[in-house]
Amino acid sequence: ETCPEGILGERGPIYKYPDSSRECRPCHENCTRGCVGPQPPPVPRKTPTVIAVMIVGGLFLSCSCVLL
Repeated sequence: ETCPEGILGERGPIYKYPDSSRECRPCHENCTRGCVGPQPPPVPRKTPTVIAVMIVGGLFLSCSCVLL
């Protein structure tokens, strides 16, 4: 009825999900907390942009303080 989750394997815990025929299939190897399908979890793309804006803003503020 349900698939096993977090069974310890050679590379760490193994998670599985039920496919359309109700057979347990292994999650992607990068999944660390289970999954609902074969794809790895989506990677957020906004984080590098936020970091870049913070660095540029910090440099601007630092230069402004030095000039004043």
